[in-house]
Amino acid sequence: MTDADTAPITVVWCDFGGVLTPALGNAMHEVSAASGVDWAQLWAAAGVVAHDLGLSGLQPLELGRLSQAEWGARVSAALPAGVASAVDLGLWGDYWYRNRPINTELIAELERVSAAGVAVGMLTNSVLEWEPHRAVMLAGVDVFTAHVRSHEIDLAKPDPRIFAYADGLLSPGRGRALLIDDLAANCTAAYAHGWIGLHHVDTDETIARLRALI
Repeated sequence: MTDADTAPITVVWCDFGGVLTPALGNAMHEVSAASGVDWAQLWAAAGVVAHDLGLSGLQPLELGRLSQAEWGARVSAALPAGVASAVDLGLWGDYWYRNRPINTELIAELERVSAAGVAVGMLTNSVLEWEPHRAVMLAGVDVFTAHVRSHEIDLAKPDPRIFAYADGLLSPGRGRALLIDDLAANCTAAYAHGWIGLHHVDTDETIARLRALI
């Protein structure tokens, strides 16, 4: 075991969607239910839009390459013939965040971590038009001393450059940084950068692991 393996955790970065909110499957259901379009068809259409830009998934939004209105129009146009959304997909975020509670238990744990002297930041693949929804959900929460939002810097997880950017905001110094994220690929990328990756699946488990580490 090296000194780096035993160095204290001095920075905790937390994802938003799927960590401070329920699993992304809930959001997918809300969009599909509102639009009346099967999620697989919506995701395939989003994939077409992303592919046209040399990207994948929601990257056109997460990297700020398209406004949500333009992206939604392109997704609508990419749906199969005879399939149409019952709502304006340019308002995707309104449905993505509908009925999504905030994870108050994990926020309370992050506040404990912060009180113990560990810096806490948010590191998230985000979308400009979704920020108002997040602001409402996080009203009164002031535990995050730094924010890294993908759409603001044209970098998104798991790109290793986003972790280097985050280090420039909250340096772990002689300690270690930790990422809490619901996607295993992002945790793997964080680990490759030299961080600890804590794959969030269950809130109680995540809290227990944080307490064991800090």
